[in-house]
Amino acid sequence: MIEQTKTRAKLPAITSNRWHVVHARWCGTPKLEPFERSIVSEHDAREEAVEAAKSLLHTLRNSAGDRPLEERDQVFVRRPNFKSLAYARRRERKRT
Repeated sequence: MIEQTKTRAKLPAITSNRWHVVHARWCGTPKLEPFERSIVSEHDAREEAVEAAKSLLHTLRNSAGDRPLEERDQVFVRRPNFKSLAYARRRERKRT
């Protein structure tokens, strides 16, 4: 179940009790936190969430056009009960 919540620092956040895909959408202005995050799907298994995220990312890449990298939307897969800030700056990509 998708929920609006708060972090320990009392900042607005979103969470789900299942594996979930988070879409960080560019808000259009380079203010302090230019990305608005929302949960776009929930899944029973991590593998299902990863496949959904890959599909969404493919769609977003096709529609990004020539937007600069720092203004492109991002997609995350989060474990159950992970709190994601509702508004945030761009996350740097981790290589594992």
